[in-house]
Amino acid sequence: MKVISIGSAIIDLFVRSRDFTIKAIDDGVMLCQKYGAKIEVDSFELQTGGGGGNTAVGFARLGFDAVVVAETGRDVLAKLVIDDLVKEKVETQFLIKEKKEETGGSVIMTGQDGGRTALVHRGAASQLDPQDIPGAALAQADWVHLSSIAGRFMTLQTIFQTVKQHQVKMSWNPGNAELKLLADGHLDINQIYCQILLMNAEEWVMVAKLQARLLSQIPIVVITKGKKGGEVFYQGKSAIKYEILKVETVEETGAGDAFGVGFVSAYLHDKNLTECCEWGKRNAASVVKSVGAKTGLLTLARISK
Repeated sequence: MKVISIGSAIIDLFVRSRDFTIKAIDDGVMLCQKYGAKIEVDSFELQTGGGGGNTAVGFARLGFDAVVVAETGRDVLAKLVIDDLVKEKVETQFLIKEKKEETGGSVIMTGQDGGRTALVHRGAASQLDPQDIPGAALAQADWVHLSSIAGRFMTLQTIFQTVKQHQVKMSWNPGNAELKLLADGHLDINQIYCQILLMNAEEWVMVAKLQARLLSQIPIVVITKGKKGGEVFYQGKSAIKYEILKVETVEETGAGDAFGVGFVSAYLHDKNLTECCEWGKRNAASVVKSVGAKTGLLTLARISK
């Protein structure tokens, strides 16, 4: 079964330090350091990431023929991204390598509790254009998984129109830029074509006025709530509320992508919604036990146990 992942493919630099200062504020937690200070770090690790790359590797490990559609530069970082995807048996023929763009990346500062603050440079990852979308390949895919593409409106339209025209089923994990398009009325709900919609609780709040319409139009809507678990809506009604698997968290990056891959993969293996949640939970729990978004992604044999 061929699954195409569309999104970003970037480099993640993970920095952990016991000297990072964590400070609680009224609406959350801040990671604070003295300006101009030199902070000793305990670990400094370079890995590949991005929603498109993460999910493509996740699908490959779970037994699918995985393809990634994303954009990089033609620099040293791009080679690291591509080599890693090839090693994971992800098809990379639809990676766009732009000579004038820098490969995207992020610096992720991780606290002792596994929480993190990310500094993000999207670079080429935010430049996916309509002509970069391989329409013929999408038309022949068994499933398409779309993650954030930095709110590229025309590209979103191209993807939705293509999968709808060819009746290719799809899951969508939008980012803030896509949700802002929805909330501001630039992207019409009627343009959205997907069978599974995944987002976290904060993102769900961004489209508060549109929630009822989304629930009525999209068959399966999954709202993840971090350490509080999550909720699955089926045909507009709350169907399942789940709790997370409690594990020692080393680093949280990629947990959402891992859950989404697990959930969608179980669905593609004809599992019921409860089992889909279980696969998502297992994959996410495995990922947060390691540094990086891909290291802990489970294989089909392991996730099935």
